[in-house]
Amino acid sequence: MEKYVVSARKYRPIKFEDVIGQSHVTTTLQNAVKNEKVAQSLLFCGPRGVGKTTCARILANEINGFNIDNPLENTNNLNIYELDAASNNSVDDIRSLIDQVRYAPQAGKYKVYIIDEVHMLSNAAFNAFLKTLEEPPSYAIFILATTEKNKVIPTILSRCQIYDFNRIEISDIKSKLIDILNKEKIEYEDEALHIIAQKADGAMRDALSTLDLIKTFSKNSKISLEDVTKNLNILDNDYFFKITDLLYDSNTTDTLLIHNEIILKGFESFNLLNGLSNHFRNLLLSQNEKLVEIMEVSESDKVKYLDQVNRISLDFIVEGIEILNEFEINYKLSSNHKIHTEIGLIKLCSINKKKTLIQKNQNKVLPEKEEKKVVEEKKVVEEKKIVEEKKIVEEKKVVEEKKVNKSLNKEESKPKETPNLKNLFKKQKVNKIEEVKEIKSDKIDFSAESFNKVIEELIISLKEKKSEVAILKKKKTIEQNSVIFHLENELEGSIFENLENKLNRKLKSVFIENVDVKKEVTSKEKEKTIYTSKDKFEYLSKKNSNLKELKNKLGLDYEF
Repeated sequence: MEKYVVSARKYRPIKFEDVIGQSHVTTTLQNAVKNEKVAQSLLFCGPRGVGKTTCARILANEINGFNIDNPLENTNNLNIYELDAASNNSVDDIRSLIDQVRYAPQAGKYKVYIIDEVHMLSNAAFNAFLKTLEEPPSYAIFILATTEKNKVIPTILSRCQIYDFNRIEISDIKSKLIDILNKEKIEYEDEALHIIAQKADGAMRDALSTLDLIKTFSKNSKISLEDVTKNLNILDNDYFFKITDLLYDSNTTDTLLIHNEIILKGFESFNLLNGLSNHFRNLLLSQNEKLVEIMEVSESDKVKYLDQVNRISLDFIVEGIEILNEFEINYKLSSNHKIHTEIGLIKLCSINKKKTLIQKNQNKVLPEKEEKKVVEEKKVVEEKKIVEEKKIVEEKKVVEEKKVNKSLNKEESKPKETPNLKNLFKKQKVNKIEEVKEIKSDKIDFSAESFNKVIEELIISLKEKKSEVAILKKKKTIEQNSVIFHLENELEGSIFENLENKLNRKLKSVFIENVDVKKEVTSKEKEKTIYTSKDKFEYLSKKNSNLKELKNKLGLDYEF
């Protein structure tokens, strides 16, 4: 029986071209090797399983000119020295490494030291390593790798050339999985690979270990969606499509039954809420062709989303996202998660219930007698409207004819004069004055009663803004055309300033006179609160002057 090798080791990249999703790093390193400008110390930072150690090994081989065809056969180990800083994090371990650096390589040009998880080194070990890292021998190159750059001390960071590795995109992970399965001649479903890539969270190693798990689980040597969802404890997307349709149709019973079925399968209610919120987000994105590209779903699922969007209204999606977000936030606060989720689902079902009830009431079929009465009443109303409209039109015509006749008679009686610019401007001014007079005629005179009525109208319009309503209800003194609001503190004064423009606009539109609105702040000093024994004595001595004499005679202190 041959020894089993996991896919993460079996398909580890041997050259920079094989590394996925890190083109910004690999191109820089390739150019550095070609131009012989490789730095003495490099720091590879990034999340787990993105290729930090792999790139370090490839760089070590490229520098020394070693050609390796099989990733499992790593020869020339005398030139490449790997140290795990998680287990070798003491000063003595770093000192032994420094002692090894003194010896030149037996074969090849460079001696490369790869230190993995370098952030695990102690502060003393870091400080012992500083001098060697800054000024190593010409043949020594250090490659440090870490998942937590923030834990590496600044003096180490300043001596290294830093390379930041990114999370690998879902599409790149998926394409790599397809290549591996094609080499091994294993059948697969596209949606299943998409879920594996999505679950990996940007780590290629995690995706490959998950693939190995599914391969051993599947009986027919096929990577199916059913096997992936079972092993990874993921809810199938079909559930979300079904529930969304039921929610839109306001089918509460079937929705709650599916929720119960999901719980019986071993999932938590939060998985349903979280999955539904992602589903509604994808529905919202799928309404725009440009935003469809942002969706992290397979091509077949994109078609399903586009199909469902055509059947569901935008208002339902937006309201649904708001409800789901609210219930996700309050999920941990609830004592019974199942009931909390069921209430959220019932709320989602009720979005369209209200609309359908209104439509049903509008489309109710009336009895024959009532129908006849309604039709007759409608006819009478329409006839009355037509008669009134005709009268209005005839009256307008008569008025216009009279105006035309008057103007014609005036023009005939007056001799024609040459137009003068001054006269034209005068006419325009007169017209403007007349317009202002007409506007003023709608306004009323200022008085205390009319002012109070205006204030009452403003209070009704500002019901929601309680602070402004409170200011309007404050005491006021009205003298001629000026009003003074008596306020108690600076806070009320600032609220009044925000309200002043609204009040002035309202007064200008109602009164003929210009009303001057002012504020008068009379801040009251708070009485000093009694805390200490001294304060208590002073307070009592004010009420009884003999206490001070008694204190002085007996020689007492405040504490007694």
